[in-house]
Amino acid sequence: MKRSEYPSQKKYRENNPSASFRLKRQDKEKLDAIIEASGKPLSKWMRDFIHDDMDPQEEISELANNYDTCKEWAFELEAKNKELETRIKELENEERFNVPCSVCGKPMKFSSKYSNWESKVYPKLKQAFSTWSHVKKCEPK
Repeated sequence: MKRSEYPSQKKYRENNPSASFRLKRQDKEKLDAIIEASGKPLSKWMRDFIHDDMDPQEEISELANNYDTCKEWAFELEAKNKELETRIKELENEERFNVPCSVCGKPMKFSSKYSNWESKVYPKLKQAFSTWSHVKKCEPK
């Protein structure tokens, strides 16, 4: 059973009808950025737009402020991106592998970044694999 509206609700809806429309995601994001930069609710911004009450200088200055904020975000993202690229290059050059523990079976992690790599790990690896060779016959050094 549908609940009936109060007379005041009915009058409000008649005097303030809703308007809705669909936008592409990119257009909606741009509209949201403009509305956020204006500091007004969407309904007030649209009302000002329809009645031509917008102050172009105010809108331009708000958008310019928003642009400066976006520029700062872009610089931050670029710095983070460079940091991540540097880390990726470091990881590409890092030698690492896991070996199961002979007692508990949990993986032991080895990395060329550890301080004992040159003195303990690498020599033992070299010794352990000293008799191994390629499947196909290879040329000696």
